[in-house]
Amino acid sequence: MLINKNTFSIGIVIHDFVFGGSERIAIRLANYWAHQGHPVVIFAGAGEGEMRNLLEPTVRLVIAPDPVCRSASSMRHLARLAAHYFQQNPVNACFVPGNYHWPVAYQLGKLPARIRPVILTQISSPIYKPGRSAWAQKIFNARMRFLLRKSDKLIALDCTTAAEANSLFRRAVAEVIPLPALCSTLPTPKMPKKACLNILAAGRLTHAKGFDLLISAFAAVAKKYPAATLTICGAGPDYQALLDLAARNGVQDKVRLTGYVTDIRPYLDDARLFVLSSRREGYGAVILEALAAGRQVITTACTPAARDFVSCSEAVHVVPVGDCSALARAMCGVLGTPAPDSQRLANAVRPFFIDAGGQAYLFLMSDLLEKARQN
Repeated sequence: MLINKNTFSIGIVIHDFVFGGSERIAIRLANYWAHQGHPVVIFAGAGEGEMRNLLEPTVRLVIAPDPVCRSASSMRHLARLAAHYFQQNPVNACFVPGNYHWPVAYQLGKLPARIRPVILTQISSPIYKPGRSAWAQKIFNARMRFLLRKSDKLIALDCTTAAEANSLFRRAVAEVIPLPALCSTLPTPKMPKKACLNILAAGRLTHAKGFDLLISAFAAVAKKYPAATLTICGAGPDYQALLDLAARNGVQDKVRLTGYVTDIRPYLDDARLFVLSSRREGYGAVILEALAAGRQVITTACTPAARDFVSCSEAVHVVPVGDCSALARAMCGVLGTPAPDSQRLANAVRPFFIDAGGQAYLFLMSDLLEKARQN
């Protein structure tokens, strides 16, 4: 493997460009690393998806010869195809962008040592999820150890997850890099208008995102605040079911489903607060986007991000997962109090900008490559 200490090649594997948090961060990192002068290639199972236009021309895109459609076994198949590609077209380092893509780390680890890249694998979701049975947790732990045993470094998004990973592997295998979810050129946050009672949510319209819970909770909010509105940005299979639910709750005129949008910032600027209602979630990058826009956040306790902002109660309010009543009370509580300073909220997410996270990855890759060269 040829290694230039200052410039090295980087590979990333994603399934496709369908909207997803891990994939969006991977694309953002690919663009950033390419701007820093590193040759970057994304190997994708398919080229379809709303986010393809986010990929800049400086990043090389390789699509699997036979498109890989998502299924229960598709990631294992894609991992084998990706390993074959990188065996024929070696890179110095590979970034595996989250739990869903872990089979890629396993297949890359099987490559011959002379062409095997250093492998950085992100832990994008909590290792120990509330509600997971003891037996299911044992299976999860065993799978994690098996798939990631050849990764050179595991990337945790918070200190708790890093400590859990180190304990699970019985060695210091994890390093914390805050999720690089924010662009370096975000506009200055603006204070919401005093009369604004618009509530914003965003994500794929699926059961996991809990938008059914949010609409039911919003119906209670609308009784106390008749001028309140709810906007949900995103597309997905539950679109019609959510419209029907809003109608049954009598708030069809107050709930708007926008469909997929490439940037939620204009919607954040028009909102009073942001709600993450998920039943389960990874880190929840959208929380960071909302805070960067100077908007308060209400989230269920579904994400490690809630732990990171526990000391900033004016910024993030946490409610139990699946509790409509608690969600409604929290929304009413925020709407009933003056908005805090938007810039103060935005300052809380400075460590999550792409410049900080992107450089942290590059420094870590460079260090791992230097150690590989010495060995």
